[in-house]
Amino acid sequence: MDDDWFQGGYWKQNLYLLQEKAPRPIPVRCVKRIFNRPECYGDEFHGLIERPEAEMMLKRAGEGAFLVRASKRSANAYTLCILFDNNVLNYKLFFDGLHYVGEKRFETVELLVADGLIHMFIDKHASDYIKRMADEAIYEQSPYSQYNRNDEEPQVPRIKSPKPRKHNFSSCTFKIPHYCDFCRNFMWGLVQQGVRCSDCGFAAHKRCSEQARHDCRPEAKYVKRMFAVDLSTLCMAHSVRVPPVLVRCIEEIEKRALDVEGIYRVSGSHEQMEKLRRQFDLGNNVDLSTVEDVHTVCGLLKLYLRLLPQQLVPYSVFRALLHAYSSNSNDTKECIRKCRAELEELNEANAFTLNVLLEHLRHVSQHSTINKMTPENLATIFSPTIFCAGETPALPQQQHQLLFFLITTPRVLPPAFEL
Repeated sequence: MDDDWFQGGYWKQNLYLLQEKAPRPIPVRCVKRIFNRPECYGDEFHGLIERPEAEMMLKRAGEGAFLVRASKRSANAYTLCILFDNNVLNYKLFFDGLHYVGEKRFETVELLVADGLIHMFIDKHASDYIKRMADEAIYEQSPYSQYNRNDEEPQVPRIKSPKPRKHNFSSCTFKIPHYCDFCRNFMWGLVQQGVRCSDCGFAAHKRCSEQARHDCRPEAKYVKRMFAVDLSTLCMAHSVRVPPVLVRCIEEIEKRALDVEGIYRVSGSHEQMEKLRRQFDLGNNVDLSTVEDVHTVCGLLKLYLRLLPQQLVPYSVFRALLHAYSSNSNDTKECIRKCRAELEELNEANAFTLNVLLEHLRHVSQHSTINKMTPENLATIFSPTIFCAGETPALPQQQHQLLFFLITTPRVLPPAFEL
């Protein structure tokens, strides 16, 4: 695959987009009555059937289809059959309270197959890139290295270098989309996608962890940085519904910038933004009222959104949302209903944050006669940052129109996500 496909921003989302395209598991249900069916299997179990019959049923069901059959060679042995890339793959299947064919354990056969399809699909389309991504990563530019550097006050020189300390890695299942703190790529799969250091929180692909330096910082356990952190992780860690940086920026902007011409369009000081970002990441009490140029505060809000590992509206939700909007644009009530149904797929942190941001953009647009920032202008500026449009993005105009609709339609998100 062309390496240009893997170029991206701070976090590299393309493996996440690839995972979204992996075939979904399709259980082939057995319609016959099976005697002595093992309790651990459902109607995906077909008993003692011949391999050609299994292959025929799978190909009839389509890509991602799977079933379980009894093995003719060994008593109490079972075979998992999966159709991938139009080939039927057979695996010896085990159960010890959880289902497995290798090291990973799963609560259901369907989850096992879903994880397997993801790995096979990514290996098919990106194996060369995956082989190289850890080797080509520059450790000094890795997120973990940057966080450690920002933890230190530049005005206070270290008298003594810290003693090298190895990371305490162990396999980890990340419940939400997670990115590697070494190579910045998405950690694909459904369970045990990588490893995490129990002392400092460093998360990485297993191969990437083997190249990490002995620079574990135990005092950084339960990482408290604000920027470039997954929204759900941040909100859970701080027991908030909306990231504090976003809330603070919005409060300051609405307090003194709603009537400022060119709000969000005029650039602020990049140097000052980076300084504020470091202060937030270090947990300092940042007083945004002392920032003289309010455009810098606006820029800080946009910077926060840009550095999210996964954009506010992820790929799968964006595509479904765009389809719901485009298919019903002539019927406003139906359009709102369909879009609201798709927005329910957002996780809580993303939904609450999107709701607060949209409400803020409405307030800004209500002053457009003075600040010159209409909903159209705001949609043009924010849509590339808010929406994850994929490797073959929708036309920019489609993204702008969709965000314009969300800004100009109050209460478009489900009521449960209103603060």
